[in-house]
Amino acid sequence: MSILIADSGSTKTEWVLVNKESKEFFKSDGLNPYFRTHGQLSEAIKNGVKNSLKNAQIDEIFFYGSGSGNESRKAILQNAIRENFPESEIHIESDMLGAAIACFGKKEGVACIMGTGSNSCVYDGEKIVKSIPSLGFVFGDEGSGGYFGKRILNAYYYKTMPEDLRNALEETSDMSLESVLHKIYEEPQANRFVASFSKILGDYRDHPFIKNMVRKGFEAFADKQLGYFKESKEKEIGFVGSIASVYQEILEEVLSERGMDLSIVVRKPLDRLVDFHTS
Repeated sequence: MSILIADSGSTKTEWVLVNKESKEFFKSDGLNPYFRTHGQLSEAIKNGVKNSLKNAQIDEIFFYGSGSGNESRKAILQNAIRENFPESEIHIESDMLGAAIACFGKKEGVACIMGTGSNSCVYDGEKIVKSIPSLGFVFGDEGSGGYFGKRILNAYYYKTMPEDLRNALEETSDMSLESVLHKIYEEPQANRFVASFSKILGDYRDHPFIKNMVRKGFEAFADKQLGYFKESKEKEIGFVGSIASVYQEILEEVLSERGMDLSIVVRKPLDRLVDFHTS
C-alpha cells in the first residue's frame, strides 16, 4: 500500500511517498486555495507532484494545508487533487490539525504554527476543539514570516534599521520602493513576497535589533493568540515552524513570563505525520 502525505503552506508543500520498501521526499509550490484558482492548483499538482511520482500507484493521500480549513476552499483543492489522482482515496485537513498531530500525536495540547502565516488551536488528541479567528496576512499572523517581513520593510524605509542590516537587504534584494510596492499591490501572493524578507531573521539571528524584533513578535503572538485560550496556561504548548525553532530560547522566555509551558518545537512536521499515519 502506498500513502502520499503532504504538509502544505502558502510558500511550499513538502511531500512524502510512503510504501513498504521506502520513503520518497520531494517539494512543490504552496497549494493554498485562498491564493490559487482551481486551474492553477490542478496545474501545480500535475507539474510538481504527479510528474514527480512517474505514475506511481497511490492508494491514499493525506493532505494538511493552509487554507484547507474552510469547506468551500477544501472542495476546490479536493477537486484539483482528484483530477490528478482519480483512483486515490483523498483526505484533506487544515495545516492546523497537521501541526497539532505533529506536536502531540494522540495527546491533548495547544498547537501553534509560525510559518508564512501563524495560527493556534486547542487539540484534544483527536480533533481541534477550539480555534482562533484566522485574520491572515493583513490583520493578524503575529510572529509569522509575513508579520516580521512587514516590520523589516517598515524599518528599512523609515531608516530605523541599523546600517549593516540595510546593506544586507540591498545586497540580496531589489529594495527600490517602486519595485517593492508593485509586487505587494499589483502582483499575486503578496504574503509570500513580504514573508521572504523574514529570511534575514535567520541570517542575523544574534543581531540585537533582530532579537528585539523577534521578542516583540513573540510577545504579540502570546498575548493575542495564546491569550485567546484559557487552556494556554493549563496545557502543554507546541509550535511548528522554522522561526519558532531558530528562536526557541526567546520563545520559551516569552511564554514562561506569561505562565505558559513550551513543551515542543517541531521544525518540520512531515516525519511525525508519517509516524502517525503508519504506526
